[in-house]
Amino acid sequence: MKKIFFKTLLFFVCFHGVAQNDSLVNRLGEVVIVSDRKLTNHSAGYKVETLNDSIIVNNLESFSALLRFNSPLYIKEYGAGGTSTASFRGTSASNTAVIWNGININSINNGQTGFNSLTVSLFDAIDIRSGGGSLEYGSGAIGGTIHLNDNLKFSNDEFVSNQFIASLGSYDTYNGLYKLKISNSKWTINAGLSYNQSENDYPLLGTDYKNTNGAYENLGFNVSGSFLLTKFSKLNFYSSNYFGERLFSGELPNPTSANDKYQDINYRNLLVYTFDNKRLSHEAKLAYLFQEYRYFDDKASETFNFGLSDRYLLNYNVSYRLPKWHATVSSYSEYESAFGKTDQITERNRKQFSQSFIYDQHINRILYFDAKIRKDFNSDYQVPFTYALGLKVKPLNHFFIRANGSKNYRVPTYNDLYWPGQGNLDLIPESALQSEVGVGYKNNQFSIDVGAFYIQAKDKIIWTPNGDANRPGVWVPINLSEVTNKGLEVVMSYKKNLNKHQLVLNANYNYTLAIDGATDLQVIFVPKNLFNGNLGYNYERFSFFYQQLFNGKVYTTASNSEDFVIPHYFVANTGIDFKLLNTQNQQLKMGIKVNNVFNKYYVTQPRRPMPNRNFNFNINYIF
Repeated sequence: MKKIFFKTLLFFVCFHGVAQNDSLVNRLGEVVIVSDRKLTNHSAGYKVETLNDSIIVNNLESFSALLRFNSPLYIKEYGAGGTSTASFRGTSASNTAVIWNGININSINNGQTGFNSLTVSLFDAIDIRSGGGSLEYGSGAIGGTIHLNDNLKFSNDEFVSNQFIASLGSYDTYNGLYKLKISNSKWTINAGLSYNQSENDYPLLGTDYKNTNGAYENLGFNVSGSFLLTKFSKLNFYSSNYFGERLFSGELPNPTSANDKYQDINYRNLLVYTFDNKRLSHEAKLAYLFQEYRYFDDKASETFNFGLSDRYLLNYNVSYRLPKWHATVSSYSEYESAFGKTDQITERNRKQFSQSFIYDQHINRILYFDAKIRKDFNSDYQVPFTYALGLKVKPLNHFFIRANGSKNYRVPTYNDLYWPGQGNLDLIPESALQSEVGVGYKNNQFSIDVGAFYIQAKDKIIWTPNGDANRPGVWVPINLSEVTNKGLEVVMSYKKNLNKHQLVLNANYNYTLAIDGATDLQVIFVPKNLFNGNLGYNYERFSFFYQQLFNGKVYTTASNSEDFVIPHYFVANTGIDFKLLNTQNQQLKMGIKVNNVFNKYYVTQPRRPMPNRNFNFNINYIF
């Protein structure tokens, strides 16, 4: 993998050598291509948070770390670098839809996305949308959606930008990133290459052990582009490729017994044609997505278990604007054919056609709303109509009120249905009714959003031991009769500029009750309290940041036994950066980051301590 990385990097450097390099700031007449119009156009009444480039650069070590310290999501990770999932508002990981440039990329085998199998640094922007109003993205978008977007920009003048980031960290951790952006008035190309590796053998605090068998390495390569065909039409393409290998570390009391290995291979390709004039717009998408994993019980062996899937999607969208009404009517039609299998499950083919209609309107830029309805036709299941309504009102300057309600669904995955000895063919799709209301204030310096939510899930699919009387002691998936989630969320940001000083503060707080209707107890792996905050300070060429996370106590048994809990943890990171160069054509920044600065013991999974205090040195060069 290292040879592939360095050969590809050499190609980029040589390519840069023959390209015309213009000023970094000379981008007149910039036109931005939006890869996911559904997110930007149909989010009235919903909370959307954006993690921009500066936040991403401060959290390059993993996607899990980025989300844990900068979002309202609960992250469950099997040790640093291990399998990692995310969940909204007390829902399960399979109720979190991950959207890549408008396409749902959750696995058809387990219905989830592993966040340590995504290269965070290759995306230009990450949007986090809470709530169930994302029905246009299909199965699984119950708790919320995470959007991974590539930004494409046309420029009247020839423009070339290069970015190189390298870092060295504790436990033989190395990261390398190269990004190239080229554009003019007719076409634009973005490309990026990322390589990460680590021995990941940190000491397990409070023991004499290290995190043995925890090494990982991965290579990511993304390329995207847009070509102007006519004044009103463009052809865009997006490609994302990931190759990863990681060893699965052991757990206490005997972490040295671990000897297994896991490999990921992902290819995602998307071709988009758009036509857009003043009244009418069309968009046609053709996508192919491939995922494969290989699990080696013995890392020295050539024998492995595997799972793979091929997905083909055809999507056609059309929107018609009503200028006098300040409204838009949109239709979204999608056909998907998905093939999935494992070494223990024969190949299955699931076909689905969906049709959505969306109406959005604003009245005097005071009242914004959108209404959505969707119907799916699935080859395996009867899927009910789903719908959503979002509303945002701005009665006074800077103040707003927002509200939304929706019905969503999730179909059982291949593993839920067909896993040998554990699958359950009697499962039915889960559905959820939810509502939310929020109030907020926003000006140029300060913003706050306070919202309350309520989710009533029916036939929720969970894996549990003793769920089938005919298979005692075996973990099987079942439909729970009802789960109720309710809670409060607060999002706040503040920034202040004073001469050459800049202060930035961001914070998220969640209070969540997720109650199993059968036991009247908190659902497992749902913290009642979750808080994270980020403080940033800049002065001329110097910058400083501090991140703080509080994760409340988590139950790991359905009986909420106090003997089997993940204790609350309070962990912080900090870092400083200094710009050695800061000109129109070159920016060179060096920095150091200290993770777990107070050397706290904490776990996100039982018996798997997370890293102690560790360091990362980095260099960021834009030219």
